[in-house]
Amino acid sequence: MKRERITIQDIANSLGLSRNTVSKALNGQYVPPRTREQVLNAAIELGYKSYKTVAAADADVPHRRIVLITSKLLMTMTFFVHVVRGIESALSEDENVELLQFTATKTSFFNRLVDYLNENKVDGIICMELFQADYVPKLIELGYPTVFFDFPIYVSTAGNYDIVLPESFSSVKNFCLSLIGEQDCSSFGFVGDYTHCTSFYERFLAMREAIFLSGLEYKAECSVIEKDSFPYGNPRELAKVFAKMSAIPDVFVAANDTIAIATIEALKLLHRKVPRDVLVLGFDNLPESKTFDPQITTFNVDKTGIGKKLLSVLLDRIAHPRQKTQIIHLQSKPIIRQTT
Repeated sequence: MKRERITIQDIANSLGLSRNTVSKALNGQYVPPRTREQVLNAAIELGYKSYKTVAAADADVPHRRIVLITSKLLMTMTFFVHVVRGIESALSEDENVELLQFTATKTSFFNRLVDYLNENKVDGIICMELFQADYVPKLIELGYPTVFFDFPIYVSTAGNYDIVLPESFSSVKNFCLSLIGEQDCSSFGFVGDYTHCTSFYERFLAMREAIFLSGLEYKAECSVIEKDSFPYGNPRELAKVFAKMSAIPDVFVAANDTIAIATIEALKLLHRKVPRDVLVLGFDNLPESKTFDPQITTFNVDKTGIGKKLLSVLLDRIAHPRQKTQIIHLQSKPIIRQTT
C-alpha cells in the first residue's frame, strides 16, 4: 500500500501549530528556537520529504548580535522597563541572539556609534526614543537591518527598516467621539508636542478627527503644543498657560500618562476639579495612572509584547533585508477610570 505524502499541514496538526508557523520553521524564517526544534523533530518523525535538508540547515544556525540604541536612560522610565523585559524574555528562548546597548545622548555621538557598530560586528538594530530628524536618516543610510519603536514624523528616508508602534489613531478618535456623543463634550485641547514622534502625532490627529466628524470647531488656543523644550512635566508652568486660555476645554487629551498627571496637577492649582470641571485622557497605562488621585483614564498597550514583537520583526528583517518597510501597529484599548 502506497504511503500518503506528508504535508506541512500534517505537521501543523500534529503539533497544534498554524501552517504558517510550520512553513516558516521549515524554510529558515525566524520562529522561536523551541518551536523550530518541535517542527524539525516532527518533520523527521513523520517522514516529511525535506526533513534531512531542514535538519542539516538547523545544525548551522547563525549567531546574531543586535544593539539597542536609545537617546535616553530607558531603565529609569517605567514604560520602557517593561518593553526591554519583553526583549529579554524573547532572548531567553534564543541562545543564538546577543543584545548590546548604546545610548546616544548627543547628535555628535554618531561617529562614535558607527565605530561601535563596526567594532562589534552588529547584525541588526532596535531603536527606542530616537527621534532626532538629523540623526535617524544617517542611521538608516548605514544599511543595517533596523526596527524602530515609534518614529520621527519628519523623516521619509527609504531603507532597510521597519516601524512598530502602539495603535493610537482609531482608539483615541473613537473614545473622543464617545465623549462627544455620550457626555456632550464640545471642546477639546491637546497637551504635548505632537511633533515629538508618530504616536503623539496620531493622538493629536485622532482628537481633531473626532472634532471634525462631529461638526465641532477645533480651537487651537485650547491646546498646549509647544516644542519638547517646554517643561510639560512641570504643573506650575502648565498652569500658567492654562490660566491665559479664554476658556478651559471640556476635555484635555494628553500625549501620555506622565503629561496627563502634570495636567491634572496644573488644573488643581487653578482650582479646577477633574472630572467635575474638566475630563483628562492619558495614554500608556503606566502604574502611576492607577495610583494617582484621581485615577487616570488611559489606553493600555502590551508593553512586554512590544518588546517581543520588536525582536521578532528585527530577526525577520535580518533574514529578508530587501523586503519593503512595514509599519506595524499593536492593539491598544481604553482603560476607563475616574478622570472621565
